[in-house]
Amino acid sequence: MPSERGPVCVSVINMKGGVGKTTIAALLGRHAAINNHRVLVVDLDPQANLSQAYMGNAYAQFLESEEPSIVEVFNGYRPPTADRESPTRLNPEETVREVFTDGTLSYIPSRFDFSDNLVRALKPDPQVLARYIADHFQSKDLVLIDCPPTESVFTRAAYHASRYVLVPVRPEYFATVGFPLLAKSLESFRIENPSHNIEVIGVVINNGFYDGGNDGGPEKRRAMQEILEEANKNGWHIFDNQIPHSRGFPKRMRGDRSHGGNSWRFPVFAGEFLRSLALEVDD
Repeated sequence: MPSERGPVCVSVINMKGGVGKTTIAALLGRHAAINNHRVLVVDLDPQANLSQAYMGNAYAQFLESEEPSIVEVFNGYRPPTADRESPTRLNPEETVREVFTDGTLSYIPSRFDFSDNLVRALKPDPQVLARYIADHFQSKDLVLIDCPPTESVFTRAAYHASRYVLVPVRPEYFATVGFPLLAKSLESFRIENPSHNIEVIGVVINNGFYDGGNDGGPEKRRAMQEILEEANKNGWHIFDNQIPHSRGFPKRMRGDRSHGGNSWRFPVFAGEFLRSLALEVDD
């Protein structure tokens, strides 16, 4: 049954690359689905790393196929193909792929030509994704949008579709370089869209600690102080639970739970995140 309030829509974004946005979005999707929530993950990044993580080796075949993706969502139709000699109406079910066979975890994949498709468009519509979710995915509990680390029509599309923003950050040199850019971007969006409520649900520290007593040393401590100061300046909450450094996360993104190292700690943060959205979590 659809939720009375519709899905909670969250963009995972930072205006700095390499902070783990895709990993976090992919794993949050899996964790929420395992906790009996109906989840849609949208790959809004032209690099399509989330799509590759969920598809694995099948991504190459997907690129060769004529199956629709986020490109067709923005275009609003399926183009003519070898089997169809005219444009056809886009069926929302055709744009969604399933990670779990029970339908609890779905995603809209991206393609490498996503950016080129929009650049060639005369005026890409940043409200397309919001309308698509409003029209077809109100039965979901959670929508996660994996965003590129730049200000663009993709960013605006994510904002229009979102109630909240989750900001991953690594405690390292230049950790907060993207914070002022994101704060300015969000403020500009709010000014242009005064009736749209969007806020930062929180900042999550990614690669925050290592097993074996290594706390990252003085560089991490300096970075953590900068993160705290910048987050406080913007009024952004910092989640209590950090995500540890782990080489097991790529395996978990693909659903492989063997030899995961300390990636088992991710659900601790995921539980805190879901509770902050008033979504139930199994203890």
